[in-house]
Amino acid sequence: MTLNADDDDLKQDPKASPSASSSSSTSAPSAVKEFTPATAPSIPRLKPKSNAEGIGTGFEHSSLGATSAAISYWEDLDLLDDVIARKQWTAIAAKDSPGTIDQGVTEVRKVREGVGLPPSGGAPDGITFSTNVKAALTRSLDTSGDVINVWMVFDRYATIRDKGADDNPLKDEVTNLVLKWEGTDWKVTTDPKYTAKVKYPHTYDPDSKFAWAEGWRAVADG
Repeated sequence: MTLNADDDDLKQDPKASPSASSSSSTSAPSAVKEFTPATAPSIPRLKPKSNAEGIGTGFEHSSLGATSAAISYWEDLDLLDDVIARKQWTAIAAKDSPGTIDQGVTEVRKVREGVGLPPSGGAPDGITFSTNVKAALTRSLDTSGDVINVWMVFDRYATIRDKGADDNPLKDEVTNLVLKWEGTDWKVTTDPKYTAKVKYPHTYDPDSKFAWAEGWRAVADG
């Protein structure tokens, strides 16, 4: 589920670093290290300091705190129980965008209907989902650094009792969350004055130097 996206692609590709020029025939150009998300240091994951309605909360007031919050929220949100999902979204939604809660619950109900369940209810016994965010790209949407957009690339797996792991998981899905610092924690907002500033990034590729230059980073294991 992508809560906030803008169809305007970024127009400019990252520029390659200029090569060093030789001052003489005997001097060698300086070596420039070109990272990719796979070869660069990964993003560390801060742990939540508290818990509300079954979802981790209490992340520090920093860019890394916002990134960690987005990753933690996305991995912990319930995908099948709309009652639990509503409580979770209520715990992490910003006060200025109550529609975020209904939007999140609506997505859960779509998933339920897609697998043949009634629109509302608990998760079927024996079915569990796990989400793994493996890369993120973080950008501030204002000069204060208190409104931050986090793009995420994730895989999602289902496990069914007595049948084992999902043989057709979702792979390399892309979504984003816009978070704003509100009081003492990062909250998810869908306020149009913020979401209108979101730009869709270039495709994530763990082996691309251009993906790294744009800001994509691999995420450390939780």
